[in-house]
Amino acid sequence: MSLLIKYEQQVSVRYVSRLLALGLVALFLFPVLAGLGSIMLPAFGYMPVLGFDSFSFSSWQMLLETPALIEMLLLSLWTSVSSTLLSLFLAFGVICCTWGTSLWHKVQRWLAPLMAVPHVALAFGVMFVLMPSGLLARLIAVFAGWNFPPDWQTIQDQYGISLILLLIIKETPFLLFMMAASVVQLPVADTLKLGGSLGYQPAVIWLKLIWPRLYPMIRLPVYTVLAFAISVVDVALVIGPANPPTFAVQIFQWINDPDLSKSLLAASGSVLLLLLVASVIGAFHLTEWTMNRRLRHWLINGHRGRFSGLWLSFSRKAWQGLVMLFLSGGAALLIWSFVWRWRFPSLWPDWSLRSWQRAWEGISEPIVNSLLIGVTATLAANIISVILLELNDLQRQNSESAGKWLALLTRGAMYIPLLLPQMTFLFGVQLLLLQWGAEGHWLTVTGLHLLFVLPYCFLSLSGPWQHYDQRHSLQGLLLSGSWLKTFLRVKLGILWRPVMASLALGFAVSIAQYLPTLFASAGRVETVTTEAVSLVSGGNRRLIGVYGLVQMLLPFIAYAMAFFLSYWTIRHGRFARRLNS
Repeated sequence: MSLLIKYEQQVSVRYVSRLLALGLVALFLFPVLAGLGSIMLPAFGYMPVLGFDSFSFSSWQMLLETPALIEMLLLSLWTSVSSTLLSLFLAFGVICCTWGTSLWHKVQRWLAPLMAVPHVALAFGVMFVLMPSGLLARLIAVFAGWNFPPDWQTIQDQYGISLILLLIIKETPFLLFMMAASVVQLPVADTLKLGGSLGYQPAVIWLKLIWPRLYPMIRLPVYTVLAFAISVVDVALVIGPANPPTFAVQIFQWINDPDLSKSLLAASGSVLLLLLVASVIGAFHLTEWTMNRRLRHWLINGHRGRFSGLWLSFSRKAWQGLVMLFLSGGAALLIWSFVWRWRFPSLWPDWSLRSWQRAWEGISEPIVNSLLIGVTATLAANIISVILLELNDLQRQNSESAGKWLALLTRGAMYIPLLLPQMTFLFGVQLLLLQWGAEGHWLTVTGLHLLFVLPYCFLSLSGPWQHYDQRHSLQGLLLSGSWLKTFLRVKLGILWRPVMASLALGFAVSIAQYLPTLFASAGRVETVTTEAVSLVSGGNRRLIGVYGLVQMLLPFIAYAMAFFLSYWTIRHGRFARRLNS
């Protein structure tokens, strides 16, 4: 009888945990799906709030008659596909040329600061470096004898080269981070030894033996980068083409147009943007399937490789150039925030604190809002992530198949907000918030931030949770007899560093959010990011330097605190190193 009761208790716990996990996933996806659903009716002319109470295709007709529509769509395709492929190529080249060397550890150390910098702050920094009167032109002017800035269109060029470069700088570290998390699950060392014994060059070994197994593991992150590049707005406003803009920027301009009929046009454009993203991802998947069939002969033809060393050398130099441009952008932001006058071609400006004095009163409230929203969203995201991961572990312990099914479902759900264009479902969420009267509150903004912070926190913790040795928890249960004490003192103690890293990453993601803040706040909740982007139209480089530098420093402070708390704690009234550090 006791065995029967214990079995029934295990079954009930298993079902309750499964329902709780599914409930959390459903609650997470509800705003996304509701936003998608609410945008469909306005896309076909039905929007009673604005007086449009009948279905029609007039907005689609207006959309198809939009001047330069084909150019905007092609520009979005060109910048997104090229930046994604180049980022993927560079990330894979870096991991090939540095794996197993001391340089690989240096690359891993650079991933955190590169991923921490918000897109807008990095765009401002790169703009100050590449613009005709930027740092690069000033350095060239010293040797070329220029007295005036060159007639270069290095920023907001019509081909989107500057936007592509910015996306490569930002997305390569993310892809490299996902590759590093996945490649440890493969027998890389044994594969390299086996290929080397057969005379294959290292780059060929990576391409023929490791890449076919690695790419399926990073397919969803690649699609995430692709969807983001197609639908990005804030970066395109700063450094992207202006006439014509990318299609996502054009939709954003329609949303902000005083003419209310443009809202229907924006809704139709949002649906078209969704179809564009789905089509490009489908084309990527079809190309992958076709290449797997076409390249099968190349994989087994026995060619050992002749010029792989050139590719590895190029990847190493490209990574170094990427880091140098990143550092130059940060230095440019720092310099411009203290500039009073900086005539071309002088390398040394006239310094002043007036920009900080002028900006301080206006920037204090956005900083407080950014901290409040970022900390709240990050804590909530990590708590939910830990609960979901613990429920997945509980299911896996009771049933291996049920645990795998729930883990795949949860992981797939986390990618949905990242794979969908923000402009599409966030515009739909904004329409719902307007109907419910829930816009303009910091809790609403935090909720939308959570849609993007939670996936990154969950994905960053999935690896450490998966590789955790459950025998530590079994020992803790035997000694304490309490699941809660075992979790807090044993499991959380062992996984403390990944949790701190996840907190820092989540805060950085929250600080970088532009569209979620803008759509949920109705202009009443100002953050550092929204204020920084609004300065683009003014062109005040000094204020841009101040806001860009503050936006860059906030995530760095979070990472510094996370690093400190990973190794130090307070014991007996003073700082002491953690036992597991």
